[in-house]
Amino acid sequence: MIARGLCSILASDYYYPAPLLAAFRLAADGVTTIEKAWALVSEIPAAAVGLTDRGVIAARRRADLILVEATRGRPHVVATIVAGRLVYLTEAGRLPARTLTAANSVGADHDDWSALRHLLRPGR
Repeated sequence: MIARGLCSILASDYYYPAPLLAAFRLAADGVTTIEKAWALVSEIPAAAVGLTDRGVIAARRRADLILVEATRGRPHVVATIVAGRLVYLTEAGRLPARTLTAANSVGADHDDWSALRHLLRPGR
């Protein structure tokens, strides 16, 4: 159905990991790209319920993000950012200490945010 464009939204009413797992599985199986699969669980559902301040990464939006690392084909949430603030982090030792401080400050600059990429660096 998804490959034929017959699915407009992927959602789950009780098993919260399902949308994340589904998006990565669709991409891994070659059904669609991760970008298109992620739109089915983020951008499109947000728009459908009128949440115009979220669902995409763009200026003047909420900045609700998850950083995901896929190991052995299974996605694992490494960090969660809600309204631009770091609220969940696994393996904090993978980040330089100044990044954690800056990421939690209201005015974190671009250099500090880009340092979050250290979370997903292979072999760290």
